[in-house]
Amino acid sequence: MIKKYLHIVLIVYVFFAKAQNPQFTQYYALPLLLNPAFTGQTYEHRFTADVRSQWPGVATTYKSVAASYDYNMASANSGIGLVFLQDIAGTPSISSSLALLSYAYNFKINKTTEIRAGLQMGYGYKSIDMSKLVFNDQLYYNSATLDPYVLNMNTHVSYFDLNAGAMINSATYWFGFTAQHINTPNTSFSVDGDNKQPVDISLHGGYRFVLEKKGNKLKKFFSPTFNYKHERNFNQLDIGAYYFMAPINLGLWYRGIPFTNKPGSDAISLLVGVDLDKYDMRIGFSYDVTVSKLLVANSLGAFELSFIYEYAKRSKKVRKVLISCPKF
Repeated sequence: MIKKYLHIVLIVYVFFAKAQNPQFTQYYALPLLLNPAFTGQTYEHRFTADVRSQWPGVATTYKSVAASYDYNMASANSGIGLVFLQDIAGTPSISSSLALLSYAYNFKINKTTEIRAGLQMGYGYKSIDMSKLVFNDQLYYNSATLDPYVLNMNTHVSYFDLNAGAMINSATYWFGFTAQHINTPNTSFSVDGDNKQPVDISLHGGYRFVLEKKGNKLKKFFSPTFNYKHERNFNQLDIGAYYFMAPINLGLWYRGIPFTNKPGSDAISLLVGVDLDKYDMRIGFSYDVTVSKLLVANSLGAFELSFIYEYAKRSKKVRKVLISCPKF
């Protein structure tokens, strides 16, 4: 009976809770998802991928997968790219997919500083597997539900999405701003529902202290960073630092708003990454240690694996490109 009542609680959440964006710890491993202004901020070609498994301590793990490709059109001071995202959540396999086209333009303030602005637009699709759900009247009558609200539900919905962002970037610091879902698309499963995706605001930035370098290659640096997100009355702050000592990259973050209940302390995130410079690749693994009240149900925290591959012709690798932000 407890399991059945939990299903009912989940139904209430699915139908009445507002949509939220998937959470990634290694947000700099997915730069186009963090801010469209990052599009083309590479020597030539860049491929990224990230897989996240959240709450593996419960029966229905939340899984998120994201991938992107972008290209630096240096002659036009522009970058173009593609972003793909899929998120599967909960017992009814609520699947959210998103495909975006991304464009950014940059102009130099001086030799070591630039301003970048980006725009994304694309197509979103959400679906739900109703056969995996048990409703209240089914518990009493042992038959298909007759709830008129449920019978008036769609099993999928599609929508247009629009994002924009800007940033100032230099050889040592960066600061960016992103607004996602500017058009507030309606993502309700109900035929007559009006569940608009709220505008999600993000402020992110950091500073890189170079400790050692050889020519143009960085051998050792320390980089404190932050990422603040606001959606309706929900706020989240990721704050921490990276320490790079070639070829190893270590990271430590705190997630949450301390001394508050919204959401308060959430997690401590740990990262270890390796820079395979010979193969133009970077691989990162992170683990979120839950420190909130969800610790009992979420004893295994969250795992995340990222992969970044950058390719450029030899002549373009020596070109001056301002890339100060971390790669994981």
